[in-house]
Amino acid sequence: MRDSTDINMAVKGILAQDPVWAAYAIADLRPDLAPFCRWTVAPDASGLALLFTGLEPPILLTAGSSEGVAAALNDAALPKEIFLSVRESHIPAVQQHYARVERHEMLRMALAPGQQVPEPTVPTVTLSTADELRLQSLYQHGGEFAPDAFITSQLHDGFFFGIEDRRGHLAAAGGTHIAYRRKNATSPGLQKSHRQKSDSIDCILAQGVAAIGNIYSRPDCRGRGFGTAVTARITQALQADGYNFIVLNVSKQNLVAQSIYEKLGFARHCLFVEGVAKRG
Repeated sequence: MRDSTDINMAVKGILAQDPVWAAYAIADLRPDLAPFCRWTVAPDASGLALLFTGLEPPILLTAGSSEGVAAALNDAALPKEIFLSVRESHIPAVQQHYARVERHEMLRMALAPGQQVPEPTVPTVTLSTADELRLQSLYQHGGEFAPDAFITSQLHDGFFFGIEDRRGHLAAAGGTHIAYRRKNATSPGLQKSHRQKSDSIDCILAQGVAAIGNIYSRPDCRGRGFGTAVTARITQALQADGYNFIVLNVSKQNLVAQSIYEKLGFARHCLFVEGVAKRG
């Protein structure tokens, strides 16, 4: 049986193979999230499964080869219901354990390290934990692409901004799903491309890894550039704080949002699948 040091090294090695895809899992290496992370690695260290129990249902993230992910899932203690965030090629391995798999096609996008985004064209305000109810009220307007992964803890250690209407109500807002940077760490320099294999996960964490999300504009305020302004402001705040490895997710069907992110400098990286999976 491998000890914790061997498992930790195997996890980092697998995540380093495609750090843009593995960005959420890399950010989950934050020490305070350790109690919520259950890592299972294939015997030959060719794939892994991460079960994040800090949300309900728990989130399953996978990385590595299809065979490696299948082997990791065979050894994992899986609950009756999970929320998937997996590559399309890993779905057959998931279906070995879950008969009912909901599938929503998503797109992972990333900003090249050091690339600057355009200045926001609409004034934004910084949001804090005091704005939790305002954010929840905004997101309750709903719609096909309304955020469904906002939790209070994201306000505590993330970066959130909003745009207010004339009455002082939130017309748009957004922030980070997760952000982790090892402060006081020395980065050996930025990579030329996210698509190149990372020298190490420690290098990425020295640069800082963050996932932008929860972007939403009120239905009566759309078409005014609010989503663009909020996303640009979040990105600028992350970069000002030392974050250089920034990703986001967008529905494959949300062509408007994809266009916005591309204009800000985000590039398409890969397709993946989200959705709830349940046992038969």
